Amino acid sequence: MAAAEVLNGLYEAIADHSRFEAIFTAMDDFLDADPVDLESQDADWKQVFRTHFNRVSQYIETRDDDLESPVVHVDRQLVPAAVLNRSLDVVASNPMFDALNGSANTNLAPMIATPKGRRSLEALFTGNRDGGQVLLSLHWDTKTRPVFVVARRERLAPVSGQAGPFVSIRIAKAVWNDDVAPLLEMAYDLTAAEVEVIKGLIETGSVSDVARQRKRSVRTVRTQLTNIFAKLDVSGQTELTLFLATLTQMMSQDRRLIDEESDTRTVVPPGTKMRTLKVSGRTVSYLTYGAADGHPVLMIQPTTPPSQTPEFRKVCDENNLRLIVPFKPGSGKTDPRPPDHGPETLSHDYRAILDQEKVTTATVAGQSSGGLYALEFSARYPDTVDGIVLVDTGSPFRGRKDLMGLPPALRRTFLPARYIPDVLLVPHRIVAANFRRSLSGEAKVVNYFFEDSEVDTMRVRTDRKFYDITKRIIAYSFEDVDRLVADVCRWAQDWSGLFKRVSQHEVVFLHGQANTLFTIDRLEDFAGQYKSLTVLSVEGEGQLQLYASPESFADAIRRARNGV
Repeated sequence: MAAAEVLNGLYEAIADHSRFEAIFTAMDDFLDADPVDLESQDADWKQVFRTHFNRVSQYIETRDDDLESPVVHVDRQLVPAAVLNRSLDVVASNPMFDALNGSANTNLAPMIATPKGRRSLEALFTGNRDGGQVLLSLHWDTKTRPVFVVARRERLAPVSGQAGPFVSIRIAKAVWNDDVAPLLEMAYDLTAAEVEVIKGLIETGSVSDVARQRKRSVRTVRTQLTNIFAKLDVSGQTELTLFLATLTQMMSQDRRLIDEESDTRTVVPPGTKMRTLKVSGRTVSYLTYGAADGHPVLMIQPTTPPSQTPEFRKVCDENNLRLIVPFKPGSGKTDPRPPDHGPETLSHDYRAILDQEKVTTATVAGQSSGGLYALEFSARYPDTVDGIVLVDTGSPFRGRKDLMGLPPALRRTFLPARYIPDVLLVPHRIVAANFRRSLSGEAKVVNYFFEDSEVDTMRVRTDRKFYDITKRIIAYSFEDVDRLVADVCRWAQDWSGLFKRVSQHEVVFLHGQANTLFTIDRLEDFAGQYKSLTVLSVEGEGQLQLYASPESFADAIRRARNGV
C-alpha cells in the first residue's frame, strides 16, 4: 500500500507540477516503514519504481499544448508588446505596439539603439533559462528619443514552424488602457471626468488638445489636473506620465524584473572579474573578487551563484581576502560535463585555476554540498591547502538513523537520495518545472525550501532581500537538475572517510546555531571525534547565516588558517 502511495504521488505531480510535495511525502512515509531489502539495489519494489519513474519523465514540461501562444501572450499585456524570434522578426504583436511600430518594421534589428543592447538581447536567446530579463532601448526615429523596453525570454508554443526560443518586449511608455481606469477611480478616488483628462493627456500630450476634445476651457482642465496631481501625489505632468507608465508596466507583468546579478550564466556583477582557462581542451571559468592582493580563498559552491551577495563581497575585501570561485560545469563560461564528474574529477580543474592565479597555497571553503568538493580537493592536493572551511555542509550521514533525524522536508530528499537515488531525478525535475512555470510556482518552491526552519522561513517571507537570495540559489541549482541530484546523492552517503584523508589540516564547520539541516549538537558530537575539527556557530542564525552574517565567514577563514 505504501509503495502504491508513492506512485500515486508521482502521477499527481506529473498531472499538476504544483503538487510536488505529494510525491516527497509518500516517499518519506514509505522509506520510514523500512521496506524489505532497503540496502539492495535489486529489490523488487525498486525495479517497479524505476519503471514508472522512467516512463513518466518524458511528460515533464514537454507538451506544447500547455504553453501559451505568442498571440495570446501579447494580447494580455496592458502596454505595447511584441514577441521576437532569434532573427529579431516580429512573430506577434498587440495593436498598441503596431501603432508605434508601423506595418513596415517587421524586423527590429535596425532599431536597437546600442551595441550593449544587442549583446543583452543575444544573451537572452542563447541562455538556457526562461524568465531572464534585460532593459534596452529601441530607436524608431533618429529625430526622437529612444524608447525603453523590457525584454524577457519566454517559453511559448511554436508558431509558423518556429519553435523558439522567443523573447517578448514590452515598451516602458505611458499609453492608455481602459483596464487602468477602474483602478484609478477605486484606489485614488479619481472621478470619471478626471480619468478622462488623464486619458486625453496621455494620448495627446497637450492640455489645450484635452480642453478642445472635452469642450472645456484650458483653465478648467488645468484645475482638474491640479486635483489629479494632489490625489496621485505627483508634482506635475512629467511625474504623472512616469506614474502611469510604471502602473501599466506593473499590471502587465506576471514576473518581477530580476536584478542585474540574477542571470548567473552571463552577468558579472560590479567588483568581480570572470576569468577562463583551458583544461584538457575544455573551457573552465571562475570569478575573482575581494582584495586583489589578499589571502587567497578557493570557494566551491555547486548550488550557489559564485558572486554571492554585495555584502559578502564587501566583507571579503575589508578582511583582505581574495576569493577565487569556480563556476560549476555548464554555468558561466564553463563547458558542461556529465553529472558523474564530481569532486574527484573537478579537483583537477580547481588546481589548474589556482595555478593560473599563481596561488601556491589557499584556504579551501565549500558551501553546502560543495564541502565534499573542498575535502576531496584538499585530500588530493594537501600541499596547496592551509585550512578548510565547511559552510552549512554538516557532518556525514553514517546510517539510516542519522537521516531519520532530519526534519521532514529535508528527510524527504535525503532518504531517497541514499536508498533509491535513480528515481530522485524525476521529482526534482517536477519541482524545477514548477519553479520556472509562474510567479506562484516560484513562490511555492521558495517557501518549501526552508519549510522546517522557522528563522529562515520568517526571513524569506518578510524580507525581500532574503526571498531574492533564496530564489537565486534555487535558480542556479536548477540550471542543471541532473548535477544537482547527483550532488545530493553524494551528500546523502557516508563520506566520513574524507576527514581521515585531510587530518593534517584544520577544518572549521561554519553553521547557524538554528540550522535545522545539521543541528549544532550533532555537528559538535561529530567534530569531537577529531582533533583537527572545530565548530563555529552563529547565534540565532539558520541556513541563511552566510547571507545574514557574512562577517562570520572571515572569522572562520582566520580560525582555519591559524588552527584556533
